[in-house]
Formats: sequence, structure tokens, C-alpha cells
Amino acid sequence: MSDPSTLSSALSTQTIKVIESDPLSPAAWEQLAEKARGQNDPLSIKSLEIIVEGLKKFAEIKATAEEKKLPPPQISGMSKTIFLRLAKAYNSPTLLKEAGLIYLRDLGLPNVALQHFERSMRLGGPEKELRPLSEAAAVAVQRQISLQSGQEAGHSGITTAQHAKPVAPNIIRKTGKLLMPTRINQTSVTKLTAELAGLEKQEAEPLPSTTPECLKGAEAAIEKKQLVRAEALLKKANENPASNPDMWQAWTNLGQACYEAGLPVRVETAFAEAIKYDPDELASHYNLALGYHLNDKYELALAEYLKADAIEQKHPKVWCNVGVLYFQMDEYAKAELALRVATTVAPDYARAWDNLGATLGAEDKFDEALAACQKAIELRPDYPEAYFKRGVIYFSRNEFAEASAEFKRAAQLPAVTAYCEAFQSMIHSQLDQPEDAEAAVQRAVKADPKCELLWMAWNDLGLAWHAAGNYPKAATAYEEATMIKPDEPEAWFNLGVSYHQSGDLKAARDSYQHAVDLRESLAAAWHNLGIICTETNDHEAAMTAFRREVNLDPDNVRAWYDYALTLDKLGRKDEAGVAFAKVDLLSNAQIEAPEY
Repeated sequence: MSDPSTLSSALSTQTIKVIESDPLSPAAWEQLAEKARGQNDPLSIKSLEIIVEGLKKFAEIKATAEEKKLPPPQISGMSKTIFLRLAKAYNSPTLLKEAGLIYLRDLGLPNVALQHFERSMRLGGPEKELRPLSEAAAVAVQRQISLQSGQEAGHSGITTAQHAKPVAPNIIRKTGKLLMPTRINQTSVTKLTAELAGLEKQEAEPLPSTTPECLKGAEAAIEKKQLVRAEALLKKANENPASNPDMWQAWTNLGQACYEAGLPVRVETAFAEAIKYDPDELASHYNLALGYHLNDKYELALAEYLKADAIEQKHPKVWCNVGVLYFQMDEYAKAELALRVATTVAPDYARAWDNLGATLGAEDKFDEALAACQKAIELRPDYPEAYFKRGVIYFSRNEFAEASAEFKRAAQLPAVTAYCEAFQSMIHSQLDQPEDAEAAVQRAVKADPKCELLWMAWNDLGLAWHAAGNYPKAATAYEEATMIKPDEPEAWFNLGVSYHQSGDLKAARDSYQHAVDLRESLAAAWHNLGIICTETNDHEAAMTAFRREVNLDPDNVRAWYDYALTLDKLGRKDEAGVAFAKVDLLSNAQIEAPEY
């Protein structure tokens, strides 16, 4: 039998050859779409469906021109090349934008162009470049409808909901601070509660009178996790100390036990006592540095790490922790240098490689970060932190299958389980799978209701339901986003969009108003406020809202268009004429041919 992957490859190559002969053939592109459907590739399916739909409309224009014996629309060889390149990378935001420009500039199909621009933004294309093109296309759609129908021009419609994609370096920086700090192993809440509940009892128990009895009692107390009792016994022993090695070991054992129990203040106390009995030991300075480090006393910690390095230069654990320290101080270049020392001295030190991966990710050096994480995983295949960082990087590149696999591996680490599920939800939302997205965000809520990515996950779920046309469910998701982050204007804006498209204009207007109250410069919210006022015949309020929008975003062709229409409705013809002239000026600037 033939290898199925070989057949798929041959089909793809054959299809590309057909497209090479006719890059604008809807039938050839439909073959690519069928291939994506067969492979259950929702990201590609959506992009290809938009491309096929646009090419079918272009084919209809050509057929109509032939029927009426008119010159067919012309498309340049360079434009055909864009479509050929798009066939090989149909999820490319850049190529989708260029195809949109062809529809807008050359073919007079602004509605198709608008779909391409919106798809490009959804795939991570630069909103700063794409939003003005989308606005120009929206205005062109309304003008085209007016010309074809002979009716009065209508407003351009509402500005759609906004995506709040997490920035990979920022997420790596924030989660790195959760994962890096030499990682205290937290005990269960029950055990910690029991420990704290017994403090008074432990302190009230009488202490032995001799040092040997205190040391023996401390050892037994540490074994029973009675760490407060152990500390009291060792302080009693300090009054008439045993030999320095014995005292050093007893306090060090207590510090290690407190570390494992997740009691950072007591870690510092124990190691500060231990160093008194052996100030020349590398471990003394390293442990005390760790105690300071865990309590965010960074300068004191750095001084102790450097003292440890003076005793034994370039010890990998010392330099790994120095790198962690600099990372937590947001000094990423210094963190990278320190961690490179650790990985050079000890190439098999998995934690140093993982921390280096986090640092490189925080510096936006993604290829190097992936390589460092891969090295950590090769050394320790069960390394959830490294899988998590790789997932974040893959997500930022829209490599969703790879990202999802990494997050599944990373989710076993409780510290990032909620983050992993939130990312899984955002992946499903990006793939227009709202049911799966909702299940994932609920798992994230269960894992950690305070996870800072939750509002983005709910927001993306709202976008997915919105794309599916289920505006009530979109509104429910956005409501969750506003409850988690009530001071986030984009969440209120998106909630307003869903209410608006559900027909609840009062709730929509209140949500938009809340958004601009939080951020007066949110031009999109002013725009949609203006649209609602227009729809309720409150033209004076609409004029005020659109005026705010053009003042905030003076190059926004859509804003000027709706402002001009509103002025015209109010009988302010001269001002409307000036505004329409601005529309023409901006429209021409937006759709002029780019330099290839």
C-alpha cells in the first residue's frame, strides 16, 4: 500500500500546480479547502473559505462583464503572484492583507477586502496597519451599497469586538516569577493550617535544660513537622551551644525543613543562625542568600550569592540562582549572562537551561528560548515549566497544535494549571470552537479563579461566540471578563458589542459609556456610541460621539464618514461637506498601491 502522507503531499503539490496555472481559480482553491477539512484543520479551513468566497465573487464579476460584453476587470501579474504565495501560506496575516488590498484597490470588492483584513487581524496581523484598512473598506461598502441601490447612504456600522492577545514575553516574565524562585515546595493547606494552629501549644511546652536534649528534641520536632517547636529548642541550645558543626547542621536542617514546608520567613531565620557557626562554608552563604531571596530581599541575597562565589567560583547552583534573582528584578540581560555561566559550567543542569529559556523568552529571543527549553527537556523529560514556556511561544506564533500539546504536558504543575487551561481556551476560541473553549475556561476557573489570564480567555470566548453569531452567549462570556477585570475598558466595549448586536441598545449604550468612562481615549467605544445614538435618532448625541472619535483618531476614515453623515442629517451642510472631503482624502491614501 502507498503511504497516506505521500498521497496527501502529492495532492497538495498537484493543487499548487493548478493554482500556479490560474491563481484566481476558485475550483483549485476549493481543493485546498477540502484538504484542510479532511485534516480537521479549522484554522486553515476558515482562511481558505474566506479566500474561496472572495475568488467566487471575482469570478462572478468577470462572468457578468463577459455577458454584457464589457472589458473584464484587470489584475496585475504581481497581484497574481500574491495569490500564488497565499496558496502556500494561507494563514499568513501579511498575505491576507495584501489580497485584501487587491480586492479594495483593483477589483472594487470592499466587502471581500473587509473579510481579508479582519481575518488578518484575527491571525495576529498588526492592528495598527490593518485597522485603518478595515475602516476604509467598511466605508467603501456603504458607499457602494448607496450607489447601487440609489438610496441614501447609511452609517458604516459598529466597530467589532477587540481581541486582547497576550504578549508572549510579558506572560513569560510574569509566570517566570511564579516558577523560578528556587521553588519552595508548598505543603497542602490542611497541613499548614494544622501547623499554625499548634503554634501556641508548641511554644507553651517546657524546654529541656541541656543542649544535647535540645538538639535531640529539635531533630525529633523537625521529623514531626513541628517546626516552631524545633526553632524554640535550637534558640535554647544557642544559649550554651554545642560544637560549631553540630549547631550548623541543626539550624541548616531546620532551614531545609521550613523551605520544604513553604515557610520563607522561617527559612531566612534558620539559615541566618546557621551561618554564625560556619561563615566560611559555601553552603552557609548560599542558604542564607536563598532565605533572603525567598523574602524578596534581593540586594542582601545578591551579596550572599557573591560571597558564596568567592569561596567556590562559578558553582552552577549559585549562578543559576543569581540568574533567577536578576530575572525577578527585571534585569533580563544580567539574568541571561548569569544563567549562561551556569549552563556552561554544568551543561547537564536542567533547571539552569529552563531558567535560561524563560529569560530568553522574556527578552523576545524566541528561537533561542525554544532551544534552551528543548535542552532542559532532553535532560529532564518530565519538566512542566519548560513545556509551558514552549507553549507560550508556539501560541504567540499561531502554532496552535504545538502549543496545545505543550500546555497539556505543563498542566501537571499546579502553579501553571490555570494558565495552561486558559491558553487551551484561547486556542479553541482562535479555532472557532466555542464549546471546547468554554469547557477549558471553566477548568481554568476551577484551578485558580484569580488567574490573570482568565479575563483574556473569557474575552476570546466572547469573540468565538460572536463569530458563531451567538450574541447572547458572547455577552455572557464578556460579562465574566468584566467581573474578573472591571477596570478593563476593552472588556466593557466587547460586552457592548454583543448587547448591540443582540438588539439591547440600552445595555449596549451603558457598556460603551462605561468603557469611555474608564478610558476616555477609546475611540472605538465613542464610534459605537455614535451608532447607537443614530439608531435611536439622537443625532445631536451622535454628532458629539463621532466628534470625539475624529479628535482621538484623526486619520480614521470611518469616523469622518459617520461624522459627515450625522452633520448632514442635522442640516449642517457646509460642515458635512468638509467632513466628506476628509473622507475622500483618507480613503485615497489608504487604498493607494503599496510598494512591493
